[in-house]
Amino acid sequence: MGNAPIHQHPGPGAPAVTGWPDFLVIGAPKSGTTSLYHYLRQHPDIFLSPTRKEGRFFSDIWKGAVHWPAFYHFDAPCSAADYQALFAARRNEVRAGDVSPDYLAYADIAAPQALSLCGPATRIIAILRNPVDRAWSHYLQNVRRDAEFLSFAKTLEIEAGRKAANWGFQWLYTDTGRYAGKLQPWMKCFEHCLVLLQDELDHDAPGTMRRIFEFLDLDPDAPVSLQERYNTGGIPAAKLPVLAGAHDHRSDESFEALHAELVAPVSGISSASTADGVYPPPGAAPVQVPPMDANTRAMLEARFAPEIDALERLLGRSLDAWRPA
Repeated sequence: MGNAPIHQHPGPGAPAVTGWPDFLVIGAPKSGTTSLYHYLRQHPDIFLSPTRKEGRFFSDIWKGAVHWPAFYHFDAPCSAADYQALFAARRNEVRAGDVSPDYLAYADIAAPQALSLCGPATRIIAILRNPVDRAWSHYLQNVRRDAEFLSFAKTLEIEAGRKAANWGFQWLYTDTGRYAGKLQPWMKCFEHCLVLLQDELDHDAPGTMRRIFEFLDLDPDAPVSLQERYNTGGIPAAKLPVLAGAHDHRSDESFEALHAELVAPVSGISSASTADGVYPPPGAAPVQVPPMDANTRAMLEARFAPEIDALERLLGRSLDAWRPA
């Protein structure tokens, strides 16, 4: 798994061009990474794989290290050569990147491997979201995509069991929001780390993208269209019974059994195939974002308060906007 060059070097002072990326967007999931992928791709000096947003190599998910329900084909590389093939179409772009939220979720594995294979000059970008809102959005996404059949309260009740059973981060709604501990391995391994907030992307997308381009030593004034937001949340009305706990009494049953009964006969779907190979595409039905139960929100706000304190200390900046008013 060496760094054999596969392209011409772009010129003096530019990053070395190899089969490995020289910048990584590491997450967090449901914090704007899909929008960043589409915005970054528009810069003429950036190469991102047009076939798969998420490379998912450095976290070892491709080795079967975590449980993933059998129905969902989690599109991941089969080898280093398969991963490097994502960058085979790179030509004269100065930078090549990989946008994979699992790299933050599995930082203890991903950061050292990225350091070893990509080198210490690799630029690391994280974008984070209020962890309470992030957890709810992640849950709703799974419900919309038939990847969750239990109420939010029930998933929080059984999350420790899922983690103990090595379920993938996509089903660990609160654990995935423990940012400080997941950022530390990256900040230890890499000197160049940029940590952004989704609030910044929402309120000042041009300024946020300019910061990213400057961080990557690229032209900050390259024209980029920022009007569209990608992978936004919400569920169709037909999914509301899941939120109300319609299947909570069956929480001991396997995901595959529930899917076979509740989804496959209705949709006829037996496997997932999409641009990123993770989930079946969302339907055309209108979606809504129901509010989180007030008691559940208060409980999560209390649970995440120490996590937000720790992240403030790590980043040296205020996160008061994430605290209850």
